[in-house]
Amino acid sequence: MTNHGKNVLVLLLEWPTLFRQNGRFMATSFSPTLQDVERYRSLRALSMELNHRILKTIPRQALDQIGDALGIRRHGVLVFDSEDMTSVMTDCCLYDWYENGKNLVQRYAEAHPATPGTNESYLLQACLHAKYRILMVQSAVPGAGVHCQDVLNGGELFLMDLAMSQNVPSVHAALATRTIPLGEYWMTGGAGLPISSKKSILDALLRIEGESDKPPKGPGGVALPIARACLAAGAADYITYESAEASLRKPRREPRWPGFKRRRRY
Repeated sequence: MTNHGKNVLVLLLEWPTLFRQNGRFMATSFSPTLQDVERYRSLRALSMELNHRILKTIPRQALDQIGDALGIRRHGVLVFDSEDMTSVMTDCCLYDWYENGKNLVQRYAEAHPATPGTNESYLLQACLHAKYRILMVQSAVPGAGVHCQDVLNGGELFLMDLAMSQNVPSVHAALATRTIPLGEYWMTGGAGLPISSKKSILDALLRIEGESDKPPKGPGGVALPIARACLAAGAADYITYESAEASLRKPRREPRWPGFKRRRRY
């Protein structure tokens, strides 16, 4: 079994007490300042603008292949149980769809290099080092973010996310999300999918181990089966993410992709 499999199995066996030491939760050494939060707000707003530009480069082939990998393309049509699932879809298209060994973020960075020394250059380089993780929340810092344990890759980190810092459901809450490094802390790169059950994590493990549908080739092969398992378990109804204004929900927008279909709820 791979290291991913071993890490997740440990989580399954010791979910309630995995991160307790002497009755207290472990936490990263990073303590966010007001300056950190303000810089994060600025970079978060810029990341939304940058993502919007890169989204325009998504080809139809990527939509089809990622839709298949996530299990939301049926009979040639993208079917979303929730409009918020579009955030998951686009995040995976940007980072997990590869052509000639490069994803869309890498291709955009090469075609549209930012001016060195600018915030856009810094952020674009950070996006090139994005990593998909399964995070378990250890503790929250209100108004800033949450200390987390990375179950998938190992280690601890501070996730800057203003909404989550105020509304984290509980310690030990688990989240599958893309993360972007910003110095001593990280921010989410796309919609975060709450993991509500051990079964959803086990499903992800089985996909990673190659015992189920195989995702498109490339490094994105880790993220896609995890996201698919979370979506199959109903995580799209509880998607979490942070906007530049720290609102709890995104404005709902109807996607304009060819072949899109939103499922009606009764």
